[in-house]
Amino acid sequence: MNRIEKLKNDLYSFEELDTLEKNATQLRDAETLRLITRSRASKTAKGEQPKSTVDADGEPLTKRARREAKAKR
Repeated sequence: MNRIEKLKNDLYSFEELDTLEKNATQLRDAETLRLITRSRASKTAKGEQPKSTVDADGEPLTKRARREAKAKR
């Protein structure tokens, strides 16, 4: 199954959609960007929520976010 079919069937998680969106933006792939938007809306309508990127104390959970926050200090 290719990525277009997976997008149409909402098989990607919110995190995977973020990665696909970054790649599609760089490639200027309008079809994929439209499908990503539709997939996010569908997931939200079904009640799915994206995982939080910060913990209860406001500290970033991802390695990249921690590194960027450290650089800003």
